[in-house]
Amino acid sequence: MKFGETFKEYLHGDQEWFLDKFSHVEYKRLKKVLKSCRRCRALHEGSSNIDQTGDGQNPAWSQFCQCQSCPVCDQMFFSELMREATDIAGCFSSRVRHLLHLHFPTGMQRCMLRLRQCFKNDQQVLVEEGQMLIEYITMNAIAISKILKKYDKVHSSANGKNFKSKMRAEHLELLQSPWLIELGALSLNFEGSDGESAFIQFSGSFSCDLDADEPVMTLMLPHSIKLEYNLKCAICLEIVFNPYALSCGHLFCKSCACSAASVMIFQGLKASSPDSKCPVCREAGVYANAVRMLELDLLIKRRNKDYWKERLVAERAEMVKQSKEFWESQTKYVVGY
Repeated sequence: MKFGETFKEYLHGDQEWFLDKFSHVEYKRLKKVLKSCRRCRALHEGSSNIDQTGDGQNPAWSQFCQCQSCPVCDQMFFSELMREATDIAGCFSSRVRHLLHLHFPTGMQRCMLRLRQCFKNDQQVLVEEGQMLIEYITMNAIAISKILKKYDKVHSSANGKNFKSKMRAEHLELLQSPWLIELGALSLNFEGSDGESAFIQFSGSFSCDLDADEPVMTLMLPHSIKLEYNLKCAICLEIVFNPYALSCGHLFCKSCACSAASVMIFQGLKASSPDSKCPVCREAGVYANAVRMLELDLLIKRRNKDYWKERLVAERAEMVKQSKEFWESQTKYVVGY
């Protein structure tokens, strides 16, 4: 079965009620744009052959697709695809954030959820929606990849490949989202919970190896897509502790990220300067919207308790030291000595 038919079945299948709330790639419509472009190209090539035989020129063909450059596609195709990718990434992150908030409720919501658990199995709801979200992001990522390949094939160009690089630069590469790592960690945390592993399983296969030289989380997604995420902090070269994902996608320990941003641990990454750069890719302004990886932190705590406790003690000691130095400097500034 062709992917177009598979994607159509997915959109109108059992999860249609769920997908109605979400944006998705207009795969069929974008394919039609490419199909009309292919016809224009064929007409243009035919006219070129006529010109070579000396039958004259037809200036009307100049408006059609010209292989390396297609104004019609460039205007309609890429702008539409960028908008759809932005909407999909936004929908995915907001739903995963909501899902994780149910797993880590705070305040009054925690009391309400515990009361509701007497009447409804919230764990099963988390699993079902988590599975649907993983399939949602996977299917749309495949759709974008395939439509860009078709674009390059029709136009004999590398514009589709360049567009992928542009999406990566704007942090719209769907399968590299930190929220996907959080969903993977959530599934592994459920599998490690007593009494829950029998009925809680997400789609695909998730694994995490923290004992290897390069600690990684591996996600085997539908359609044989294998993703590996390195869980080593690029600053301390240890497994990330209290991990944060910067806007550029790189993972760091909170203490390491604060040090790189020249802020104190108790101040947090929000206090960083907009000019602060990622230590790996050197992109500026990536700290303000950093994502705290709660599920990943819980996974590391469960899988490597001794290491986690050791890092916790060290971070608290460093935080107390920094706080003491900060307030001593503030006191000297106010008092004058």
